Amino acid sequence: MASMLDIGILEYFIPMFVFFFVLVIVWALLEKTGFFGENKAINWIIALCIALLFIVVPELIDIVSTITPFFVIMFIFLILIILVFMFMGYKGEFILEVITQNQMITWTIILISMGILAYAVTLVYGDQVHAITSPDDSDDGNLGNVVGQILFHPKVLGVSIILLMAALIVRFVSSSSA
Repeated sequence: MASMLDIGILEYFIPMFVFFFVLVIVWALLEKTGFFGENKAINWIIALCIALLFIVVPELIDIVSTITPFFVIMFIFLILIILVFMFMGYKGEFILEVITQNQMITWTIILISMGILAYAVTLVYGDQVHAITSPDDSDDGNLGNVVGQILFHPKVLGVSIILLMAALIVRFVSSSSA
């Protein structure tokens, strides 16, 4: 039975929403960074090509549609935290200065974003990675299977995480002492 709150039809428009979302985000990033110069046409063409790429690959549509609600919730949470500090009497310039100068806040946001992206990628590509890394007796000579078993072995992943944490610790200690 149909109801007033039935929004199932919006599922058919997800590729269009993803296209416009990626187009606007990529164009805004290119305009803000000025990576390809001040030519707006080049920025539009690059943003259009990347947005079309996201439409052509269905897994990318799934990744974007998975991470979007998490990022919306994260940014609403950040805005609410900033508003709490503004209600306590801090000026907006001071809050912006603290956020931009404190690397811990920046790295926390980056790590949360990477966690959200990793969750979406494992949700979309998890079965394919599992097929590569699962030990299969009938396909012992397959190079992709062997490489997948090596790269995704718990010991290799554990060492990678420890090395990444050590690199970040060295970076933070060396930047704070300088």
